[in-house]
Amino acid sequence: MKTKIQETQIIDTARPLLLFIPTMEGMDNACRQAGEFLAFCRSRHSGSFANGRLLGAWVDERTITEFPQEMAMRLPTDEVITLAVQETFSLSGDWTIASIAPVRQETPVGVELHPDGVIDALFAAVEGDADMVGRYSPAFACDMPKEELRAEVKRLNTRYPLRIERSIYYDPVTGELSLGEE
Repeated sequence: MKTKIQETQIIDTARPLLLFIPTMEGMDNACRQAGEFLAFCRSRHSGSFANGRLLGAWVDERTITEFPQEMAMRLPTDEVITLAVQETFSLSGDWTIASIAPVRQETPVGVELHPDGVIDALFAAVEGDADMVGRYSPAFACDMPKEELRAEVKRLNTRYPLRIERSIYYDPVTGELSLGEE
């Protein structure tokens, strides 16, 4: 009798990163500490956190212990791929940062993890859970032009009504994070 072993491999590219925090009150501290962690990882040039791109923060009291392990992302071709939490780092239950990646076997060649697709998958993963009513704080490069930033925040508010929080800014070189004054 032969047994077929299936491997679930993760594509090894720069992965999207999501910061999970329980409340908006903890956002300042989480951004400072997570930014220091990301800056440290980038200075060492190792691991999925070193070259990942922060998409934003998911704010929900249960996310620190019960964030979605798998999320279904719909592609423009109407194919669906499964995204998995590939790696996490957490500090004292105050925040968790997770790298997100598609499972290789399901991923068509050349698929890019567009931020909207990842966030759509996250919202869909928690949609049926009445206790998890997360909100999202988008992250933007600190040198992004203000007009472009305002247009993107407006687009996100239209796409996800009443679910968008204060923006986070990241330094693409160092990985350090800061909060915007919106």
